Amino acid sequence: MDKVHQRFSNRFGSHWIKVKFYQEKPKDDAKRLKEVRFCEATREAILYPILLDKESITCPGARHAFGWQSLFESELLKECGDKQNMKESALKSMVSHVPYFKKPFKYIGLNTNGAPDLVLSYIPPREVMGLIKKYHSKEGSNLDVSLCTMMAVCGNIAVRAYLEEKISLSFGCDDSRKLANMGREYVAVGVPRKLFNLFVD
Repeated sequence: MDKVHQRFSNRFGSHWIKVKFYQEKPKDDAKRLKEVRFCEATREAILYPILLDKESITCPGARHAFGWQSLFESELLKECGDKQNMKESALKSMVSHVPYFKKPFKYIGLNTNGAPDLVLSYIPPREVMGLIKKYHSKEGSNLDVSLCTMMAVCGNIAVRAYLEEKISLSFGCDDSRKLANMGREYVAVGVPRKLFNLFVD
């Protein structure tokens, strides 16, 4: 499954990105990015393998999702509330429903070598329909999703797909729409390793 992202690309179009979580630094010849947002790094991963760690990520939401810094234990929640033009009570409620790593990993690889923990992409709704239709035909059940416009790619795609082992969908957030080149015609999708064989052989 090393080339699973290419198989997803062949089946559903667009660029698919492998995501791998590590406790030990991998030996890959991957580029270390600094001062980026996770969604922004996914755009760069189309060009070359990326390795991220706690020091790489500047986005408070992504740092929270990956378990590196809690939004509830700092002034960051207020900053996010100001940015979202949202009351702190409403923001706390939303953030509490976004999954996060209670035991954080030390590194995140994007398109690094080996089998990934999940793949993600930004694809048109028609392709999302095809993916879900295939899921229905194989699993014989509906797909329940949780949608949020905060931590859209980091928390609601990458972390959720990993922890819940199910397809995750997101319409993005303000940052991912801009920094990941997620155009108005695309939806973010994450598929965990457990479900790879449902979609590609």
